[in-house]
Amino acid sequence: MTAFEFADGQRITVEASAPDFVFSAVLPPRHSGPPAHRHRHETEVFTVVSGRLLVRRGRERRLVLPGESVSVPPGTTHAFANPGDEPVRFRTVETPAGPLQEQLRALAAAPGRPPLRELARINAAHDLSFTVAGLPDGLQRALWWLLARAAR
Repeated sequence: MTAFEFADGQRITVEASAPDFVFSAVLPPRHSGPPAHRHRHETEVFTVVSGRLLVRRGRERRLVLPGESVSVPPGTTHAFANPGDEPVRFRTVETPAGPLQEQLRALAAAPGRPPLRELARINAAHDLSFTVAGLPDGLQRALWWLLARAAR
């Protein structure tokens, strides 16, 4: 099994890479998680094993408890965080597998700031499947392509 450890204490263990990307994750206490974002083609399902996971799905915010799941369809803005004082352990299934495993590998390998050029290269190679919420998609597509070209 492949495992990723992040400087901020996150841990991810890959269970399967295809046809779905399946991984277990540990998010440290009071961790803000990733920025709000969307996946154009992939559905993500988060299932909490222990702790509490705060999931934003569109305009909805839901505290997901052990044994509960939340599904995020393609194109839906989402984010998650650990609001508690204990680590949260959860399982994620991304269907179909998209660029997320490559993105996580790049993020884990880069201490400090995100490696934007590498993330852009990955995103461009996958039909710009990933977008950050809050910026128009057209503008992001242009910026991702420019960064990806600069990464060559």
